[in-house]
Amino acid sequence: MPRSGSEKRKLTGQVLVRLTAEQQAAVATYAVAEQVSAATWLRRLIADALGISPGPVTTRGQAPELVLEVAHLREVVAELCGALVQAAVASRKDGRPAEHAAIEALIPSIKSAVLELDKLKEKLWPRAR
Repeated sequence: MPRSGSEKRKLTGQVLVRLTAEQQAAVATYAVAEQVSAATWLRRLIADALGISPGPVTTRGQAPELVLEVAHLREVVAELCGALVQAAVASRKDGRPAEHAAIEALIPSIKSAVLELDKLKEKLWPRAR
């Protein structure tokens, strides 16, 4: 069975290093600035210090803060949609047709907002192809 791209790139060695919040933030900041993953940035740092090859480069870094905020907002809106669906079901079961209709009328626009947030996130931070 052929291996996928990530399996071909997978490196054999690893070291688990726990970082303070300050160290983690600094690594993330530098990696984003160079548009590489945190692991690639750290591999480069270690390789430079040891005078050896840095190995493979992952050219996509952590998403910018704005993209992360849009992704979070998308999740919140999606949860709101789920809650509205549950409320619609409950109002129907409780025999409140007017309330059920009002809630049902909101659901399409909330679903649309989720899709629009997905599109915005993709425009701001396209997936690596």
